[in-house]
Amino acid sequence: MLLRTPISWGLLMALLLPLIQGHNVFLNNEKASSVLKRSRRANWGLEEAKKGNMERECLEEICSYEEAREIKENSDATIQDRWENFVLKYSGIFIKERAVNDGPHDDTEECCSAFPAQGNCARGTGKNYMGKISVTRSGLDCQYWSSNYPHKAKFNPFTHPNESLQENYCRNPDNNPKGPWCYTKNPTVRQEECVIPVCGESRTTSEPILRKVEPSTEEVACEADYGLHYEGNLAVTVSGLPCLPWSSNVAKDHKQKDFMADVELKENYCRNPDGDEEGVWCYVSHPNMTYEYCNLNYCDSPIDEEQVDTQAGRSVTAEHQTFFDEKTFGAGEAVCGLRPLFENKSKKDKSEDELIESYIAGRIVKGDDAEQGSSPWQVMLFKKSPQELLCGASLISDRWILTAAHCIFYPPWDKNLTTDDFLVRIGKHFRTKYERKIEVIALLERIIVHPKYNWKENLDRDIALMQLKKPVSFSDYIHPVCLPTKEIVQNLLLAGHKGRVSGWGNLYETWKPGGQQQPQILQQINLPIVEQETCKSSTRIKVTDNMFCAGFSPDSSTTGDACEGDSGGPFVMKDPVTNRWFQVGIVSWGEGCDRAGKYGFYTHVHRLRKWLMKIIEKYGA
Repeated sequence: MLLRTPISWGLLMALLLPLIQGHNVFLNNEKASSVLKRSRRANWGLEEAKKGNMERECLEEICSYEEAREIKENSDATIQDRWENFVLKYSGIFIKERAVNDGPHDDTEECCSAFPAQGNCARGTGKNYMGKISVTRSGLDCQYWSSNYPHKAKFNPFTHPNESLQENYCRNPDNNPKGPWCYTKNPTVRQEECVIPVCGESRTTSEPILRKVEPSTEEVACEADYGLHYEGNLAVTVSGLPCLPWSSNVAKDHKQKDFMADVELKENYCRNPDGDEEGVWCYVSHPNMTYEYCNLNYCDSPIDEEQVDTQAGRSVTAEHQTFFDEKTFGAGEAVCGLRPLFENKSKKDKSEDELIESYIAGRIVKGDDAEQGSSPWQVMLFKKSPQELLCGASLISDRWILTAAHCIFYPPWDKNLTTDDFLVRIGKHFRTKYERKIEVIALLERIIVHPKYNWKENLDRDIALMQLKKPVSFSDYIHPVCLPTKEIVQNLLLAGHKGRVSGWGNLYETWKPGGQQQPQILQQINLPIVEQETCKSSTRIKVTDNMFCAGFSPDSSTTGDACEGDSGGPFVMKDPVTNRWFQVGIVSWGEGCDRAGKYGFYTHVHRLRKWLMKIIEKYGA
């Protein structure tokens, strides 16, 4: 090994003397900038004579920002190109859109942060890799190893505790010959390899697939008011079916009385004559449906921007309104939300005051055992074969069940279930035992998933209706929950207000075979609703107005969340005016359970109310 180049003792003393004599060791930024110039690195022997080479500096030595900057700041165009290629190839960082207000960005830090002194390069198949790269070779974000969303994780910290499956960092628990990999957050791509530097070599375990995303400068036009004023010529539905003329016999047979007179139903063009919050639609010729929505880009329309007649933050009238036709909806709407063992006996459950106090003031992990009869609308969706808890759901009448669409259809989990796959268990409190004379086991007539349910991207419109073969009889333990009105949503579904989630889902974040991760008794927890902007900034998954999120902030001393097995279950709130319980949300998705800085996301039931009414009117008869 060559000796380091000698340094003159005189030169060394000349440099140190001013520091020893001075009273202030540290200079301010302005003075430092005027007197200091960055020295070149001190390398071994003749290496100092070589031009800066990032591959050598970061792969063969301990990477320093000093060495990285020498190459980055070289004015030679060829060197600059090599810098860009290096950042793309070796740091695991892919060019993505950056917000205009991000400010200056230093690629040097990204480069060097990818190469600490030890454990951040691959040997052999990369089983040794312990670094923090969490993006795949094509730029997809990695899914957390402890999460089963969007993909069921065969390898996780519980099943493979010795594989260092931390956070969402690339690892190689199965000794993949292609090197470290991860499950991705893209529902259509289960797993993919990562770009990891090979120790001591100028190559990586996988070649990156470079994707340069140019920021869009054009504003995409959107249709306001759910397309009420749309006058275009679109005549094809979201699934590609041609629209039938509004003058056709099918259209005439199903035309509703509440069509708006000022909406011109021209030829077979998509229109929104009934003010459907889902947007424009048309009649179609199909054996299983009479109408379908059309694909337009709609402007955001937050419910809190709409006006409602209120007094002191409450609805003017405390009278409960009904909206459904009992012939199609069935019984229950008039008495919904009034629990036989509580409201009907002027009795409170042990934690409902917490909800009411949150209104005045402005999956269940770490929840409590629910009191029997406190959630009489809770439904368990039980899979026949193999026999297991599948999802939660809620009873909204004696004929209809409400749940999440992903409980029925979700290809990443090989899930495409039919009515024959389910047993519907209503009135349950204990998860495993059959509760004789209390619970009712029912069969399904049909399942209807929302036609615009988006499993590929973000579980938008994650909602499904289930129709029972026979009406269920109400009891102290079986009773429907109310569906929310606009007034209820505007008065209750506000940031800081708490709602309640219930279910038999995991007590911990990941399924653990043979463990006690599932409760024996129905769990419930009260969770605060979060500002929509905070929800959006907490995740890279697209959040829409058809969702809201809830959970405790990272700096809160209280924790808790919904978890696996709670999916499809209700998020309910109690109206202090009518004393009734309303289901405002459906447990939909989350990135892990009770993870700091992450929240649970819920389907916004009121946003999809018009679709519910159409489906119930069509099939209820």
